[in-house]
Amino acid sequence: MILVAGVFTFALFAFGRVPSRETHEDILTSLRAVDINHASLQRDVLQARAGLLRDYDPLVEPVKTLHSTVARLGELFKESGVEVPAALASELGKLSASIDRDEVLVEEFKTDNALLQNSLSIATQMLTKLHEGSPESQTASMDVPYDLGNLMMRFANQPSQTLDKTIRTQLDRMLRSPAGDLEDVQAYVVHARMILDTLPAVDKIIQAIQASQTSEDARRLQKVYLDAYGELSVRSSWSRLLLGSIAVLLCVYVASLIYRLRRQTQKLAQQLELETMITDMQKRFTNGTDDHSVPLVEALSMIANFFDSSRYAFAVVNSENGATETTYGDDGLAGFDALRETFRADVQDQSGKSPKKWDPYHYENLQQRDLEHFPEGSLSAGSLLATDIGHNSIGLLFLEHREIRKKPDRDEVRLLGQAMIAFSQCLKGQRDKSELETLEARLEHAQRLEALGTLAGGIAHEFNNALGAILGYGEMALQLGRNSAKTRSYVQEMVSSGHRAKFIIDQILTFSRKRDRVSNPFDATAALHDIIPMVRMAIPDRFMLNLDLSERVPAIMGNPIELQQVVMNLCTNASHASGDEGEIDISVVERDFLSRVILSHGELTPGTYVVVSVEDHGSGIPDTVLPHIFEPFFTTKSKRGGTGLGLAAVHGHVVGMNGKINVSSEQNVGTRFELYFPASFRKAIPLAEFFNERTVPIGSGQTVLLGQRDSALRLLFEEKIAALGYEPVGFSSLTALRAWIDRHNVQPDLIVLDLDIWQKSPDCRTVIGEFSPVPVVFVADQETAMLDARSIKDTTILRKPISSVSLATTLYNLLSGLPRSLDAEISEG
Repeated sequence: MILVAGVFTFALFAFGRVPSRETHEDILTSLRAVDINHASLQRDVLQARAGLLRDYDPLVEPVKTLHSTVARLGELFKESGVEVPAALASELGKLSASIDRDEVLVEEFKTDNALLQNSLSIATQMLTKLHEGSPESQTASMDVPYDLGNLMMRFANQPSQTLDKTIRTQLDRMLRSPAGDLEDVQAYVVHARMILDTLPAVDKIIQAIQASQTSEDARRLQKVYLDAYGELSVRSSWSRLLLGSIAVLLCVYVASLIYRLRRQTQKLAQQLELETMITDMQKRFTNGTDDHSVPLVEALSMIANFFDSSRYAFAVVNSENGATETTYGDDGLAGFDALRETFRADVQDQSGKSPKKWDPYHYENLQQRDLEHFPEGSLSAGSLLATDIGHNSIGLLFLEHREIRKKPDRDEVRLLGQAMIAFSQCLKGQRDKSELETLEARLEHAQRLEALGTLAGGIAHEFNNALGAILGYGEMALQLGRNSAKTRSYVQEMVSSGHRAKFIIDQILTFSRKRDRVSNPFDATAALHDIIPMVRMAIPDRFMLNLDLSERVPAIMGNPIELQQVVMNLCTNASHASGDEGEIDISVVERDFLSRVILSHGELTPGTYVVVSVEDHGSGIPDTVLPHIFEPFFTTKSKRGGTGLGLAAVHGHVVGMNGKINVSSEQNVGTRFELYFPASFRKAIPLAEFFNERTVPIGSGQTVLLGQRDSALRLLFEEKIAALGYEPVGFSSLTALRAWIDRHNVQPDLIVLDLDIWQKSPDCRTVIGEFSPVPVVFVADQETAMLDARSIKDTTILRKPISSVSLATTLYNLLSGLPRSLDAEISEG
């Protein structure tokens, strides 16, 4: 309604912008009246000069008319609307001034001309009276030249100085004549001289009136007005054209607005229908059916029906390699197959470049081959949409229309894109839900493993104390040279069994992740070359090892001992799975990954990896067993003495080195373990620094104070320290140790404190400061993992069980002021 009112307003303005024709005619009439009245004034002045007017009223009337005309022109100019009022007012002022000057001249003319006409009349009468009067008058007139009357008439018609001089000479002669004393003669001379004096002035006034600028000023005023009026007319025409055009455009816009409102209503109706369909589609996905393909197919059918498609097809394509994962819809659509191949080629062309953007969606209009002679994009036989559905997958939707039609407009493409986005979100939600269920299952599994790890760590702690005593006394018994050979064999067997038990405990601790790790860069190829002889000894002789160890691979972070244990365990399992003979393939290669890779047990992020693989050609792992192979205490060889800790320890070592595992197995074909370790660009440390075994150093009687709550372990440590050449003094509490120092007033050479002597974990740095400058060595089991890392920084800690070599090296280095040994910083083994 506002626009319609605007149309009428602009139309009224367009008609109102036309200059008034009546005002224009009045102005022109008034300007013509100025010329007419001024000409009339000049005519009447000439008539009055000739004595043809009986009075001067005809001279006053034109002047009044001119003044009134000027006043009316001023009012008319204001009404005309011309845009140069200053110029018009200036010219109008000049015209008014000219009329005022004419009025002054007319007043002077009236006065002088009245005297002139009166003198002419009297002079004529006196001259007639002299000729027709008394004898004295006649006698006097005889002395007047005969042609004086003619001279006066000639002077009246055309004054000149010659005539003026001649007439004055004659008048003087007349006064000097005998008749000069006559009254009539003197009266005639007076009036004749009045005529001579007045007539030139009157003629001069007449000339001034005839030469007046009033007519010229009126013409100039008319020209200025006509110019202004012409400019106003042109502007008025353009203004009318503009306002009329605006009115027309507004009419067109109102019409288009009504059309757009109708179109918008249709769009809103379509949008409402689409949202209703999307809501229905989302409900189908949230119903929770076991078969996830059912809501997907139903949703695709709804989209196809909404957009009037006769057939449809949907494919999930991998965005990294272009491979088709799954397809739904109508089979046998040759065009869709060709589009998928085109997409695969496009993905391959994008390799090494930034991936193509499919968010929110990508649309293409499809044309049949028999329509190629038409302009491109004018007709459509179908539509293709692509959108990202997550998980490195792209969804391709192909819709084939029932009949050839025009290319879909932008609104239809937008609706189609909204439907595709809603469908992709539903599909993402479905896939995320499936992944969440898988992650929940894995989390539950991890929680079970964590509980088992906690239990195993506690059991290993208790076994460490007992095992430390067994190994300690066993080593001391072996050091006694007086034992018989049979006794030494028994003790050696006991120590060997203890070391095997220690290895099992190490595996349990690795699984529970309660032992400290040393992580340094090392060469995986060198580590495997070092362990291969032991592998050959561990597997039956009829097995062949096939080695493919690349010599130029980056270093990896970790401990080569752990990698060797992993390879040893995998080779042992491979020999068990292959029977009495077979082949085992071991390889080390470098591989680069540009995208995320899903493994059987985890996933790889893009980067460079060192891949260590162990493959056998045995019976393989059943599908039901494969998900549980890394669970601790899970074994299929329980009747043959399997502990179920071998692969659990493998998993612990690999994860501890920040690696990933991929297991592929096929029944009666074989099993392949692939271990992926992130490459490090640091320089590899030589293996000798990891396996540095030195000769056992011996002390020279230094005093070593020992704090140990357990009496059996305290006695064992005292005997070990004494056997290494030191003088041990044991205490069951820290209070007794401090009392001994105070009582003897002696500073010991070294103090060894078991952390079990405290009820809760102490601040190691505070303890060291208390006994400074005496070196302090702490003995700890795996519970030191609960210590604050800041409290054990720059401290020496020995892990249980402690070997004689590790104890001797640590005591010797501290008493000699040497750096702490590697064995003193890590758990034993």
